[in-house]
Amino acid sequence: MIKMKGSIVPLLMLISIALLWSCDSEYSAINKNVTFPKEVVQPDGVRFDYLMYENDYNSVPTDGDATEYGNKERKSESSGLYFKLSNKRAYGPGVNAVVKSEKIGEWYYISFVCMKPSKGMNKPVDKGILVVSFERGDTTLEYKTFPISKLLEQQNKQCVDKWETISVWYKVPAGLQSGDQLKIYPWNPTGGDLYLDDFTVETWTTEPLAPEGVAFSHQLTEQNYETSDLAGQTTKETAARGLFSCVLSSQEGKAQYGKGYIGTLAEAKIQSGDYVKVSFAGLKKHHVRQVAKAANMVISLERNGTSLFWEGLEVDPRLKQGDRQSYGKWVHLEMWQKIPAEAKGSDLLKIYPWNNNLNPIYIDDLQIEVWRKE
Repeated sequence: MIKMKGSIVPLLMLISIALLWSCDSEYSAINKNVTFPKEVVQPDGVRFDYLMYENDYNSVPTDGDATEYGNKERKSESSGLYFKLSNKRAYGPGVNAVVKSEKIGEWYYISFVCMKPSKGMNKPVDKGILVVSFERGDTTLEYKTFPISKLLEQQNKQCVDKWETISVWYKVPAGLQSGDQLKIYPWNPTGGDLYLDDFTVETWTTEPLAPEGVAFSHQLTEQNYETSDLAGQTTKETAARGLFSCVLSSQEGKAQYGKGYIGTLAEAKIQSGDYVKVSFAGLKKHHVRQVAKAANMVISLERNGTSLFWEGLEVDPRLKQGDRQSYGKWVHLEMWQKIPAEAKGSDLLKIYPWNNNLNPIYIDDLQIEVWRKE
């Protein structure tokens, strides 16, 4: 018995050591393979400008294919449809826009949610590509690709049978001209289906919102839309302050133009080189999908019926709180416009909100001020 007991002790010790080694190796594997997602760093000195494009794929377009939309593998019970990008189709919906003008210091923040189902995945490394391109006629100015597999690796994420949010910052190249073509889209040529949701493109800028070295001169006008003479363009549905706000829409019976200001530069006591600041509260109740279909706050200058400039600030895509679109809540916006050096006192200044789209936009607390170099 003593002999047997002596032979069992080393055996038990070996088993204990083996178990400890096994546990240690398991924990080592966990420590090695389980990592936290890495934050995508925002470039220094940028600020949000407007939402260019957003697609949640929750409705099938009239010219779309219903088989390309699904809900079986949706992100959560509250999620709607997602888009199934096959290798056969290869190119997914995205941005197809025309550049209005060159803007210095512009960035695009592109984000989307994706999943690669393991069923039917024939090339694990091929998880799709994000493409950003600029074209001028038949000439490609820039063609930038972001392989999703690389983005996943950089952000410590994986999307096989798992929904992941991917994001990237893209600096817009210099030298663009009015009329250049911009395209941003997902591309999935090989490797099996790619599921997509919440594809968003935001425009950010390093340009300061307000000019430097200017001081307040005088207030030109203030409009809170509370007077009875504006009944054709006002509503009691909602107001940022008071009882009424301006509501604009191309719907029958609605006004498309709201009251602002009209008068000559001399009447407004504005000199060449001055800045006009327009601040107001805006509200929408609809979902913005692209910047092209938006209401505008307009500043224009005319001479004898000829336009010297026309600037519009798109309202709808700027109504944002935090990282999401704002619905049914008032958001304060402002725009600045420099009066050109060649302007004359007889030139006609017009400032007004305008909406030629069906979705109503609400405007309130419009304030127009003149600022001058110190």
